[in-house]
Parts: sequence; structure tokens; C-alpha cells
Amino acid sequence: MRRKLNIVLVLILFIVLFIGCEKGEDLQIPSNEDISQVNLLNENKRDLNKINEYFIEVDLNPSDMTYKGKQRVSYINKTGISLEEIYFHLYPNAFSNLEDAPILFNIGEKIDKRTYSPGYINIEKVRVDDKEVEWNIEGNKETILGLQLDKALKTNEIAEIYLEYTVKIPSTKDRFGYHNNGINLGNWYPILAVYDEKGWNLDSYYKIGDPFYSEVSNYKVSITIPKEYIVAASGKIISETEREGKVTYTLEGNLIRDFAWAASKNFFLKERYVDGIKLKVYSINDNEDLIDEALAMGENALRVFNRIFGKYPYEEYTIVITHFPSGMEYPTLVFISNDYFYKPLLNTLEKIIVHETAHQWWYGLVGNDQIKEAWLDESLATYSEVIYTNEIHGRQAGEDYLKENIKLGYEYMVEYLGGDEVVNKPLSDFKGWDDYSLLVYIRGAMFIDRIKDEFGEESLYEILKTYYNSYKYQIATSKDFIKVCEDITKVSLEPLVEEYLYGNK
Repeated sequence: MRRKLNIVLVLILFIVLFIGCEKGEDLQIPSNEDISQVNLLNENKRDLNKINEYFIEVDLNPSDMTYKGKQRVSYINKTGISLEEIYFHLYPNAFSNLEDAPILFNIGEKIDKRTYSPGYINIEKVRVDDKEVEWNIEGNKETILGLQLDKALKTNEIAEIYLEYTVKIPSTKDRFGYHNNGINLGNWYPILAVYDEKGWNLDSYYKIGDPFYSEVSNYKVSITIPKEYIVAASGKIISETEREGKVTYTLEGNLIRDFAWAASKNFFLKERYVDGIKLKVYSINDNEDLIDEALAMGENALRVFNRIFGKYPYEEYTIVITHFPSGMEYPTLVFISNDYFYKPLLNTLEKIIVHETAHQWWYGLVGNDQIKEAWLDESLATYSEVIYTNEIHGRQAGEDYLKENIKLGYEYMVEYLGGDEVVNKPLSDFKGWDDYSLLVYIRGAMFIDRIKDEFGEESLYEILKTYYNSYKYQIATSKDFIKVCEDITKVSLEPLVEEYLYGNK
């Protein structure tokens, strides 16, 4: 009985800690030459002139937790074929029904449906190249918007897509929701689906994992909100204007694969520069000592990962301490749970900040399909915690961290899962949070550690740096990562891949 109880406690710990997102017609689209940071991609193989652009105006009304959006997207057909339709994800609709809402860690099961205020998005206008087109809402939970083009969009041609919509924010402390004095806006706007060798990726908003898959784009976002609110967002603020009791923040985020933000009347802000990067911490908790601790953790993580993985290329990085179950990564911004913002839980707070910061490299900069190959970014982010601990707290601390947080978890995993050790599989093949967490985070991190044991730390660091530099701003696959490993080590990894990723010993 004691053994089983320990397994349950470890499972809970892993799941909670590791999972750890004016008139629209007058919108002006700047030329590529006007967009800053484009030179960031010059050293990379991707053609920077072929990048989608989002221009979004949003006006948020906290009194009823709704916002109106006007959005123009310049979509470039990079598929290699002519397209007759274009698809967007409508993630807010996933929260329209409490029973089906993808609220993290099954917390939705504990919410009283009588007090739950659902979330949704109503599409009110759709135009392509200034013409009305046929469109429809489809998919599980109505989370897909399909546009039928009047004429086929040929390779390298651009479609100017204009959308208007109204969104209701759900009452939940999740990626997308509000709770007490905080509003989290992750996965809040229509985002383009990815077209790859499999065709259009129109997956549902699964209840487990981070079920998102997107390409880097350029963003210019205008947020209007009552002036007593403070906004923390992806990218950087380029202007701020006040009028009639409201403030409008204009933000720019370029070469990022998503855009997230948060708002609160009670945010406290501290910032400092780290390796030329403006590091900011917004917190709904006013404890200055803890805000300083969070800043130090973020600083240490940036310094370590800059040196070992490769330079973080953006001007700012923002940590938001908010109402949230654990931690969640978005490009240049992360949500961190206020529940861990207490001195007795500083070790847990550090683990989450480090993990989500590592995701800036593994997911944010080097993208992957988090639905089909969730292990790829999560395993690297988890093992990055070990690298961080080695570098900041010393080798012995790193060994202890590896043993207590990964190897011990692996031992429990073997007993708990009863032989199911397939790591590289889509979200739809996992039973729930338990096996997802143990396989994707723990078993995957064991694979990375085995590479280090077999070929040495120096080779592992060379692998990570090469992987980052080769696939920055792109979409990488498991095969891409394995190829980098084999190119560096000059050894076939097939036996290790079969053992650790597919459970074939």
C-alpha cells in the first residue's frame, strides 16, 4: 500500500510540475523592409520574405469578459501546390462546454457547471482580397474555420484575409480564461493551421498536452483596455496611447509562432537586462523578494541556455506570475502559477521557470508538431532542467536532480504503465495525463540522458547547439533530431531510438 501511495504522489507531482499556452478595414500592412528583426533569419535556410503576417486589433471589455477583434492576415502559399481553401484554428470554442473543455489536469471536473461561464468565438465577417467568400465552422468542438477561395491560390501567391469576431473569455484559470484579478489570453485569436506533407493539420484541441502546431509569423497587435489594467504580452510594446479612459498598447512580435498576453489591475513589474535581453517579471503577487527571486531564476536560465544552446534572438523575455495551474510556454512569454510564489516552494518555482524558459528554444525557436510528436520539445525542456542545475547549482546537485526528478520517475513509470513505453506517438494515443507525463517528459528525458552517457556531455551540447542552429524558426521532426545526433556522434542511434522512443528492447 505504501508503494502504491508513493506512485500516486509521484504521478501527481510530475503532472503538475512538468506540463508545463480603429476600423479593421484601415489596418495597414507594412512592407517586409519595414519589419524589424527580419535579419534574424538571414543566417538560416528559411526565406524570410516568405513569412505570414498578422495584424490584429482587439478591444477588451472586462465588465463582461468579452473582446472584439479585427484581424488581417497576409498568408503566403508556401505549400508547393495551388490551394482552394485555407483553414484557421478557433481555440476559444473548445471552452463552450465545461464537460469537453480542455482545462489542464482535468481540473474542469471539479468546477461547478452552475458557476462556469463558457468561452467561445463568434465569427462575424470574413473577406479574402476584399471580397466575401464562403466559409464554415467545422471540426470537433467547432474549432476549425474553413475558407473557400474564389480562385485557387498558386504557389508563392499572397491572400489578404480579413476577419472580425467577438470572443467570450471563460471563467477558468487556464491558458485562456479569467480568475479573480487576472486574465490569461493564450490561444485567443484565429490562427492559421499548418499545411505540411500530410496536408492541412486540423487536429482537435485535445484535453492533454499542448495540442498546438504553428509556423513562425510576424505580428503587430493593438490591444485596447481600460486604463487601470496593465498588459504583459509577447513581443515588445512599441507605442502606448490613452483616450477616454482606455489605453491602447501597440505591440510587435516578429518571427514568433504564436502571440499571447495577460492583463490585470494588480500586476507588479520588475525588469533587468540579461545578455542584452530585457527580462521582465509581471506578478499578481506583490512580494518584492519573490519577484526578485523569479528575476534571478529567469536570468540564470537565459545565461545558461544562451551559452549552451545558442543566443536567444529576441529583444525581450517576459515571465507572468498569474492564476494558472503550473507553467505554460508561449513565444517570448510564459505563464507561471502564482500557487508556487511562496518561499517554501522556491525550488518548485525555479523548476517551472527553468522548464518554460527552455521551451523558448525547444518549441518557440525550434518548432515541432506538439500533437504528433509531443516528446520532442518536452523531453528537451525537461532535460534542460538538469543542464541548468548542473551549471547553476553544481554537479552534485545536478546528479541529485536527475535521480530524484527523472530516474526515480522512470522506475515508477515502468511499474505504473505495465509495459507501455512508446514515447513517440500522437496525443490521441495517450490514455490521459498520467501516461502522457511519464512517457513524454520522463522517458523522453531518459533518452536524452542516455545520449549524454553514451557520447559524453560535450557531444550532447554540440548536438543541442547544432539542432538549434539548423532548425531555428522552422519545424523539426524526430527524424531531424536523430539525424543531428548521428551526424555529431558518427554512430547510428537506431538501437536507442527503438528502446527509448518505441519501447522495443
